[in-house]
Amino acid sequence: MATFSTPTDDFVVWSDGWDTGILSYLKPGPRGRNVWKLTDGTFTENQPAYMSQVAQAYYGGHIYQLTADEEAELTSAGYGEFITQ
Repeated sequence: MATFSTPTDDFVVWSDGWDTGILSYLKPGPRGRNVWKLTDGTFTENQPAYMSQVAQAYYGGHIYQLTADEEAELTSAGYGEFITQ
C-alpha cells in the first residue's frame, strides 16, 4: 500500500531577532507542510478560510496510507514525489 508524507521545509523560525539566549543555539530543522484537498477536488497548502471547504486534510509530520484513488489524485496534483510504495 502506498504512503504519503507531506512536503517539508528545511527551516523552522525559532525566534525573530533574538541574538542571545537559548534560542540562538537552536539550529533550523524540517517542518512538515499541511496539504488540504478541497471539496472542488483541488489541493492547496494554504489553510482554507472555511473548513467546510475541506474534503481531506493531510497534516505535516504524519504518514498517511493511501487508497489507489488518493494516490492517483495526489500524483496528478503534483505530490507524486512524496508518495512511497
